[in-house]
Amino acid sequence: MADQDKPHPLRLALFSLPSAPLLALALPISIFLPPYYASHLGLPLAVVSAVFVGARIFDLLIDPLLGGVQDRTISRLGRRKLWIVASAPFLMALVWFAFIGIPAGAPALIATAGILALYFCYASMMIAHLSWAGELYPTYHGRTAALGALQIAGLVGQIAMLGLAAYVVASGLGDDDDAVHAMGWIIFAAIPLCVLICVLTTREKDAPPQPHLTIRDAIRALVTNPPLRSVLVPDVLTGVSQGVQSGLFLFFFQHVLLFWRESQMLLFVYFVAGLVGAPLWIWLGNKIGKHRALMIACLCTAATAAVLPFLPKGNLPVVAALMFVGGLPTAAAGLLLRAMMADVVDEDEVKTSARRTGLFFGLLLTTNKLGLAAGPMTYAVLGIAGFVATRGAANSEEAIFALTSLFVGLPIILNLLATWTLRSYDLDEARQAALRAEIDARAI
Repeated sequence: MADQDKPHPLRLALFSLPSAPLLALALPISIFLPPYYASHLGLPLAVVSAVFVGARIFDLLIDPLLGGVQDRTISRLGRRKLWIVASAPFLMALVWFAFIGIPAGAPALIATAGILALYFCYASMMIAHLSWAGELYPTYHGRTAALGALQIAGLVGQIAMLGLAAYVVASGLGDDDDAVHAMGWIIFAAIPLCVLICVLTTREKDAPPQPHLTIRDAIRALVTNPPLRSVLVPDVLTGVSQGVQSGLFLFFFQHVLLFWRESQMLLFVYFVAGLVGAPLWIWLGNKIGKHRALMIACLCTAATAAVLPFLPKGNLPVVAALMFVGGLPTAAAGLLLRAMMADVVDEDEVKTSARRTGLFFGLLLTTNKLGLAAGPMTYAVLGIAGFVATRGAANSEEAIFALTSLFVGLPIILNLLATWTLRSYDLDEARQAALRAEIDARAI
């Protein structure tokens, strides 16, 4: 498959398959595992918050280093393929431990070690897959297509997880803990199948290993590269917004809007809408520019959040309709920011003569995780406000106010800020084409 070929839908679909279990894994880590650890291990919310945030902070330091190591890997299999294949068995083992094997009442230290190792293996495979996607097609629209395909595959995986969880609980087959176990088994089985299909059907472009880069090099790249900052800053802001809403979604819809059994179904509707909306954002990004499309998506997200406190409690049709509308921009930040980052790599290569795809996508994954870490952090805030997470608990007005302020207020502010930071981004299609022409001319 030549890199200059027009992206073929079937090839992209086969290549994108590992994103299905990877992003399917990211969803329960943010939404289902923290409450599961609170109930299954008997840990207070503040301790659960410390477990996930502590593991996440350590993980944040690893991502750019992993990306740099992958950039300078030499392998006959291919540097991205090697890391994907090597990460798969370790990720499978850790998924089994975190979702199924961890014993009830296990101490927080064991839970932290398991989550930390899970994050590390997840990052290893994700950085390799994202970097490979960024290198697969070097054109402005080709990257949107490749990274959009990864996002769509991931949304399919997430929707499958939500559908599975909702089915287990709503059908009476089990409770929330049983839903976590079921998700773990599905992800465990999907990882080897999806990885095998991807690596056997997609050729990786030959590329020379890149020079060693230190943490100082990564910081220098951030400081001296305005387009890089213009991608990472909105990634943090939208990541915090998504992390807060993911971590508090069940709490808000159960304790505020009183959907005790339907909350997981509403979450399912929200993510289905994200899948439906993904092609729209790919089209709009190609039509008006990726950063402009993302600005529109952020404004839509802020507007939807502003409506949430005024929804009628217990009115499923009205709330489900809003969840579908509100879910349409869900995929925009992930796919557009990743496609923008692939263009930023081109500008960096022109300036430095080094192609640091792994490093830059490691930085992007770092900022995204930094944002998503906000979800578990809010549990500590709710604990201070006296919020009781137990199903059916009668919470005080102060606790409900704290929950609503976090779930509604923060996403509005953060998405408006993200829109404002994107206004100066100038790496458009014409500029990216000029960068690629200069890179190709150097290779002759």
